[in-house]
Amino acid sequence: MEIAVIDYGNGNLGSLLAALRRLGQQPRVIRDAHDIRPVDTVIFPGVGSLASVIDRLKDHGLFNWLNELYDAQTPILGICLGLQLFFDHGAEGGEGLHWIKGSVPEIQAPILPHIGWNTVDVTPHPFLWKGLAAPYTFYFVHTYRILPDDASIVRGVTQYYEPFPVAIESPPLYGVQFHPELSGHKGAQVLRNFLEMVENPHGNLASRRLA
Repeated sequence: MEIAVIDYGNGNLGSLLAALRRLGQQPRVIRDAHDIRPVDTVIFPGVGSLASVIDRLKDHGLFNWLNELYDAQTPILGICLGLQLFFDHGAEGGEGLHWIKGSVPEIQAPILPHIGWNTVDVTPHPFLWKGLAAPYTFYFVHTYRILPDDASIVRGVTQYYEPFPVAIESPPLYGVQFHPELSGHKGAQVLRNFLEMVENPHGNLASRRLA
């Protein structure tokens, strides 16, 4: 399976790449247009800020390619900031990718960022939470949170001074606000579940590849 991990140039991808390799994958880091190749899925990691990331994607020739992948229904996983990028705009300034209607406001809490382990209340799901059991506890590091216009796409909610969504499904988009690569065996299972869905959605993976 060809997995593209987008490098925004704002942080260390080491933990995510290591987590994917532990699952037997060999992800490819995509930094600019020269790295573009046919892929089965894209993962947006959780580093950087909304405005700077969109500018970088445009400057490095990835913005249009990513929109082509989205239009082709290529499965895309967003982690933390990567999830926030799916939305229209953020409170810190800057536009998102406008793939999901909604915004990215700051968490209403006296202590920010929200850092540490927290429990997620999940909705039943055929693959996202497969192999996991309560408590669904994951590791968070963030100041902003998603606010989708359509609440029906939410698959998990956590509480940090206020409740907010932390997992969504809006095919071909999937996203989590927590960091599965930093969340031990439960986080590893979430990544495994996503990759298994990519590999065999209807028994035909190769038909979705787009250069």
